[in-house]
Parts: sequence; C-alpha cells; structure tokens
Amino acid sequence: MLAGHERHLDAGRVTAAVPDHLDAPPTSLLDAREIEFSYGRMQVLFGVTLTVAAGEATALLGTNGAGKSTLLRVIAGLSHPSAGTIHYSGEDITSAPAESLGSRGLLLVAGGRAVFADLTVAENLEISGYALRRQRPLLRQRRLHVYDVFPRLCERLSQAAGSLSGGEQQQLALAKALLLDPKLLCIDELSLGLAPLMVEELMGTVGRIRDAGVTLILVEQSLNIAAELCDRAVFLEKGAVRFEGRPSELLERDDIARAVFLGERATTPPKARQRRPANVRRR
Repeated sequence: MLAGHERHLDAGRVTAAVPDHLDAPPTSLLDAREIEFSYGRMQVLFGVTLTVAAGEATALLGTNGAGKSTLLRVIAGLSHPSAGTIHYSGEDITSAPAESLGSRGLLLVAGGRAVFADLTVAENLEISGYALRRQRPLLRQRRLHVYDVFPRLCERLSQAAGSLSGGEQQQLALAKALLLDPKLLCIDELSLGLAPLMVEELMGTVGRIRDAGVTLILVEQSLNIAAELCDRAVFLEKGAVRFEGRPSELLERDDIARAVFLGERATTPPKARQRRPANVRRR
C-alpha cells in the first residue's frame, strides 16, 4: 500500500469475494449493529446494521438527509451512537474517540473541503503526519509515496490549500488519509460539485487504493460511480436500510434508482424489514 509495505497501488487488484449472505460477510473488518443516533431530540439513524468484509468496497447511497454522512461520523468516532455497537478488527470501538481510531487505520475523509485552507499543502501533510513525527524515515517514505500518487500536489507544496481547485483540495484530503496508511477508509461524497474530468481522475485514484487492498466505505450520489467502484451497495432512506446487495441488483430496482438520481422517495421492498421510528433516546 504505502511505502514500507509489501502492497503497492500499482499492484494487481485484491478481490474480495462477495458473500452469499450479505448481512454476514466473512473476515469482517467492520461490524456495526443496530446503530441509532440523534441530534438532540431529532433521531436520524434507526437500527442501522452495516457489516464490511476486509478488502471490500461498499457504497452508501440515498437521498439528502438519509443519514449517510452521520453513519460515517459514528463509525469514525466523531459521534457516538445512542444505541447499538461497533466492532472494528474484532474490537469494540463503540465509544472510542476518533483520535484513537486513526492510529488503528480507521480514517474518514469528510465531505466538503477537508483541508486547512490557510495552510500550505506541505503544512497540511505535516499536520496529518504529526503522529509519525518520531518515525522520520517511515514518514518520509510515506510522504514520497503520496507525492507519487498525487504528482499535482507535489508541484504545489508551497501553495495555500484554499487556493487549490476543488478537485485538488479533494486530492489533498485523500493524500492526508493515505499518509496514515489506512486499513478502512471512509470517504464522504468525494465527487460532489466537481467537474466530470476531475471526478474521473479522483475515482481512478480511489480505484487504485481499493485495488491495493484498502477496505472502503464510499458515500456517493452517483449510482454509476458506486457500480464501478464498489462490490456492494447499501441504500439508506430516512435513517434506515432499505436495500443491501450488489450494485448490479440495485441498478435493476427502478424505484431506488430514481431516488438516487432524482431524489424521489423510494418504495420499501416487500421483503425489507419494516421499522417504525423509535422513541428518541438520550445517551
């Protein structure tokens, strides 16, 4: 994956077998069960279960306000659920703070511009690699690897991050995460608001990260991008899972496809588990 490791981004794709029973994949890296979460008195997640196998790429799809970004924040430790449990690499991380998860390889690239706009590109990377400051040879190797993956950033090290284009800022956000050698990388709407050519370039980079064996959870508005990059798709509506399966199966569901592309409300499949919004729970 990163320098100092046996895996590299130009290596052949590591393929994770899609399990027959998608609710219980083998060798689970992440196992989030019955997650509920509220912002004050407003509950936004209702018993969400998400299990991700090591090496798998999973897309989180749904309309605005469905709870996708909130679920990523809960997984990454930025928010804690009011109910449910989260296990990562077999360890219970339900109440673990975000700063302790980064060193274990669980990283989040937040939506929007996840950079320090007033700092230079080099300073952004320096802050991201602060935890490795006492391992200077390793930090240097990883930094060189990041420059190799993102040569455009290497040309702009002294430039303020806020003066970069939207696509370049997203490249920097990804580079900051790669510097820490992720095992599970959560990416929140990386392509939002970007030009098609930049989206294609970024998705190519994400594809190489996936091919190197990094486990991905990708929040994405584009069903086509999800189908191209991910082994599995999970569709959220109003804070609950309404569909889980292969992207090719989701593409055949006209009701859900309309919701993804047009923002229409999806019709719950007959066999999907029905949930009524639970009473608001306080932590």
